[in-house]
Amino acid sequence: MNPILSHLRVLLVLTASILASCGSDSSAITPRSSGPGLVFENADAARPYFHDFGDRLWGERIEHTYRLVNREGRTIVLQDLLPDCGCTQPQAAVVLADGSRVEGGFETRSMGLAILDGATLEVRIALDTTRVERPNQHKLAQVRMRCDSDVTPYLTFELHVLVKRAFRAAPTEGVLKDVPQSAGKSVRLDVTTEIAGDGSRIRGIELVEGPFHAELTETTVGSENLWVLIVSADPGSNLGPHSGKVVLGTTTDDGTGVGQNFEVQVRAIVVEDCVIDPRVLSIPRETGATAIASVVALVPGARVGVRGVRFEGGASTTLRADHEPDSPDTDGRASRWRIVIRAEGELPRDGFSGRFIVELDDPSLPFIEVPYAAPPR
Repeated sequence: MNPILSHLRVLLVLTASILASCGSDSSAITPRSSGPGLVFENADAARPYFHDFGDRLWGERIEHTYRLVNREGRTIVLQDLLPDCGCTQPQAAVVLADGSRVEGGFETRSMGLAILDGATLEVRIALDTTRVERPNQHKLAQVRMRCDSDVTPYLTFELHVLVKRAFRAAPTEGVLKDVPQSAGKSVRLDVTTEIAGDGSRIRGIELVEGPFHAELTETTVGSENLWVLIVSADPGSNLGPHSGKVVLGTTTDDGTGVGQNFEVQVRAIVVEDCVIDPRVLSIPRETGATAIASVVALVPGARVGVRGVRFEGGASTTLRADHEPDSPDTDGRASRWRIVIRAEGELPRDGFSGRFIVELDDPSLPFIEVPYAAPPR
């Protein structure tokens, strides 16, 4: 016999023996699981992962709880519950055989929640209708679940809803930025029906919350009704942020009766009558570079005089600020001043910070200030 063929025959026999011995190790192919994994309690339903909320009114908070039993024959670890939009918030809990509960945390990523064999996993999904992006359209929200099950590692929960909203506001909320404390400030919102031709109407203002007041007038644009809502922050409000809402009473879609209230959220920040923009000065380190700021009188028609400026804090002896009015009056006062900040020498290598102070000619507001800072070189 050819010696080469003899060697090949020996190699083939040895290879077959090795493969056979590997295949005889039953532990290599025996799965960890002996059951069907996580099983819905209503597994006989056509789509146990699906829930239909039906038609719901805008403003409602609704929720549904799914229940799944661990039938895998071992402990399963829940890893993630991932919603596909900001309108849904899932939470999980495990109900043990003795009825005790283990609540999952608010954070639904990397949960590490153990589901013992035979225990029930409860997945509660809350849906905030005010965060549904497109009301009056069908919405299918989804939450994906990931666990270490061999049989059911991935599951997707589906929730259908049609959020009905009769009215909309443009802009969607009243935002009052930089409200001068002594004068207050107003913002206009146009309220219309969400769907053209809808017979719903605004009956009037039911409630105003927060340091605000509101006025409502009705008009028409073409064939559609328009309600103009003016929301004002009251003069003399405390400095700082404020929030509230205006509640409008409505009719049903045929223009009669009492419908669901329509709410407009309102936010405001009350500040001094004169401010410095930006509210934090970033000092540039580049040679010859400047930082630009403004002194702004916020009360309509008001003017202010700047007596001087100064720095207090890090690098205060190196920094310089020039100021000049924009369209001053005969007394040199203006509604806006331009500030140009530069370094007249070398700045410290380390980071520094301090206060930039503007002295005014207003006895009721003698000075205003903002922080300044520079990072280390």
